Amino acid sequence: MVVPTAGNPLPLTPWVDEVVGHLAACGVRVEYLDLEGARAADVDGAVERCELVFVTGGHPILLLEHAQRSGFVRIVKQAVLGGELAYAGVSAGAALATADLAFYRGPDDPGSVETTEGLGLVGFFPLVHADRGRRERYARLIAAYGDRCEFLPINDDEAVVGVGETWWRQASAVTVPRPPSRS
Repeated sequence: MVVPTAGNPLPLTPWVDEVVGHLAACGVRVEYLDLEGARAADVDGAVERCELVFVTGGHPILLLEHAQRSGFVRIVKQAVLGGELAYAGVSAGAALATADLAFYRGPDDPGSVETTEGLGLVGFFPLVHADRGRRERYARLIAAYGDRCEFLPINDDEAVVGVGETWWRQASAVTVPRPPSRS
């Protein structure tokens, strides 16, 4: 199941097509679940039919808003921790795997939540797209909060793989093209 919700307000989301293309090339039957209009029954049904949920990028707080409202956070967390479902996330999808998305609030993110509680699947905070001019911002974040939180800068050509409490960083088998630069 591919969840493209974080990119809904964006005019283009080529990374969603890239993910779907790579999954299909591996023989995976792809089903979409847009959380923006989903109900808990929709999420339950999709989770029952799938072995993997892949959450793509965009706006993390918008994604969290719809993940909380639809029951996705509760249902997917239970299924992943119960060994019934694998979770993969890129960008905002990686952020959703954390316990708290407060660090991912951005001024252009249209999402609105009362609590920033995420899935809690990983014990660190992925700092995605670290190789896209974010090193200084991430260094400031780590300097300010690194004594209380574990941050993991991740470049676009890297993946973090986790099984249970164990995780490791590795070179990504595929890379998604960077969006066009704004001139």
